[in-house]
Order: sequence, then C-alpha cells, then structure tokens
Amino acid sequence: MPQLEITTYPSQIFWLVISFLLLYLIMSRIIIPRISSVIKSRETEIKNNIHISEQMYKDTEIINDEYEETKKNIENEARQIINHLKETTNKKITKSTELLKKRLEQKLEKNEQEIINKKKKALKEINKISLNLSEEILKKLSNKKKIKKNTLKHLIKKNLKEVD
Repeated sequence: MPQLEITTYPSQIFWLVISFLLLYLIMSRIIIPRISSVIKSRETEIKNNIHISEQMYKDTEIINDEYEETKKNIENEARQIINHLKETTNKKITKSTELLKKRLEQKLEKNEQEIINKKKKALKEINKISLNLSEEILKKLSNKKKIKKNTLKHLIKKNLKEVD
C-alpha cells in the first residue's frame, strides 16, 4: 500500500500544508469577507425594513385614529342635522296644524252662525205659515172673515216657547 510508505510522508505533508494554507487564504481573504458583507447587507436591509414597517405601523395608527375621529365628527354632525330637521319639521307641522285648527274653527263658527240664521229664518217662516194656516183654519171653522192676527201670533209664540 503506497500511502503507508514512510518515504512519501514528507511530500504528502508538504502538499497538505500548502493546500491547507492556500485554502485558508482563499477562505479568509475572499469567501468569508464576501459572506460577511452579504450577511451585513442583509442585516441592515432587515433593520431598515423593520424600521420602515414600524414607521408604517405608526402612520397607520395615526391614520386610523384620524379616521375614527373624523367618523365620530361626521356622525355627530349627521345627528345634529337630523335633529335640526326633525325640530324644523315638527315646528312646521305644529304651525300647520294650528293654522288648520284656526281655519276649521272659523269655518265651524261661520257654519254654526249660518245654521242659526237659517234656523231663525225657518222659524220665522214657520211662524208665518202657521199664522196663515191657523188663520185659514179658524176662518173655515168659525165662518168668520176676520180674525185678530195679534192674538193668533201671541198664541203661536206661546206654543212654540213651550215646545222649545
């Protein structure tokens, strides 16, 4: 077996040392600095991203707070507008109903007055008719040509007062 021969040990050790040294130099001067620079850049990128995300989160919280505040203000304004509209419509409705009540009362009074006037007129007509009728009845019953109208009027008025 050739690897166990002692005569080849020094050359194997020499090449082993040279290859390790060369590998060490390549690793320490080229590969490790590149890896470390990539790691550092990733680290700084991650820190920047974290910082940006934290800032965005704070900005979002501020925007959400402003949104909620604006929403509350708008809701309050809407409630005030609705309440104001309710009040104005209620006032208008109240005014309209009062105006209608007054008009109806006036019409009712006017109609009542007309009814009273027509009733008086009808009673006068009834009085005249009953007077004439009574006069005619009494003329035919008594065969008299003239009957005192004043006496007859007095009797009819007396009878009408008793009926009322």
